[in-house]
Amino acid sequence: MVNAAKTGDVAAQYELGKAYLYGKGVEKNADDALRWLRLAAEHNHAPSQYLLGLVYVLGAEGVKKDPEAGLAHIHQAANAGNLDAQNLLGTIYLKGEAVEKDAATGVAWLERAAQQGSATAQNSLGFVYRKGELLAQDLQASFRWYLKAAQQADVLAQFTVAEMYYLGEGVEKNRAEAAKWLTPLADKGVQKAQLLLGKICFEGQGVAPDYKRAVLLLHAVAIRGSGEAYYELGRLFEQGEGEYRNEKEAIAYYTQALKYQHAAAAQRLEQLSASSPKSAEFAQSMEYMENLNSALKGNVLAQYNVGVFQYLGKGFAQPNYTEAAKWFTMAANQGYAKAQYNLGTLYENGEGVGKSLAQALKWYRLAAEQQDAPAQYALGTLYRDGLGVKKNAKQAREWLQRAAEQGHAPAKKALAQL
Repeated sequence: MVNAAKTGDVAAQYELGKAYLYGKGVEKNADDALRWLRLAAEHNHAPSQYLLGLVYVLGAEGVKKDPEAGLAHIHQAANAGNLDAQNLLGTIYLKGEAVEKDAATGVAWLERAAQQGSATAQNSLGFVYRKGELLAQDLQASFRWYLKAAQQADVLAQFTVAEMYYLGEGVEKNRAEAAKWLTPLADKGVQKAQLLLGKICFEGQGVAPDYKRAVLLLHAVAIRGSGEAYYELGRLFEQGEGEYRNEKEAIAYYTQALKYQHAAAAQRLEQLSASSPKSAEFAQSMEYMENLNSALKGNVLAQYNVGVFQYLGKGFAQPNYTEAAKWFTMAANQGYAKAQYNLGTLYENGEGVGKSLAQALKWYRLAAEQQDAPAQYALGTLYRDGLGVKKNAKQAREWLQRAAEQGHAPAKKALAQL
């Protein structure tokens, strides 16, 4: 490649410049990278002009930024038809980066790239026309550009086309057409597609309702941490038919959505509480919601209670130790002894946090010093067994004694065995 570059082969000069720039096969050397890229750029090699411009605009190791020179190179590449350069210029002018913001010029460059088949540019135009912030909103133009990108198998565009069919933005509302675009994406595990397709299967507007499929799709998204999916599952079981109309299930899913501070789920639970019998599960959901609202405002007892809900799985499908650790930490940092003890337990057992006896010792001690008997017992056993700390019979006895004096039965037994 070096020999070819020396004989004037611009493609070889470009590859050699990239190699020196990124350290691929050779040691990184900014001077050599720029030298070879300039040689190719001077012979109108558009990829070299683009990369050279990019390096000057963004900077690189060993290269001082020079936005003016960089833009000149990018313009050369863009005028030669380089799609990457045209896309970049479009973005630069739209955002006003290194140049004065100029939406018209930005769109013009994106259109040049889009008309040459760039799905990236087609997506960008779809976004700009849909958003309507940088220029007048044009939903029909947005849909046309997204559709062009979607027809090139661009996943983002395919989802957006489906969404616009679902909402009737820039095109007549057509849930069946939306489902057609969403199905292959959902089959590939695209979460946004699974969520929207699940809603369509549940709502059944323009397509036959399919509750079973809706539940499968929504559940697949929910278990990966989507409050919106849990909310939609709640709606399904609140509004569904036959076996899929189940208030208990609806309440359980709405409560799951609350973990993600889903406002609409909270509203549905409040409304259900005013019109429904107060089952134990319902009361538990409402208790969780009240604690969560207070916890989010910084109430230390509520933060501890939310942690307990999460740790025990009360009102949820299963315990969530990571969430429990998050809430216990908030309360522990405010000095709440019970939270400090529970957090120490999580660190000792490696539940929801990385196992760390040093952290366990820290939190146990903080709680123990506030006369928390379980923490005093736990601290005593760590000193007794030399876990996370050097064995110390005196310290073990002291902490076990303090717990025993508070009536802690396991501490009394451990003390008798010392």
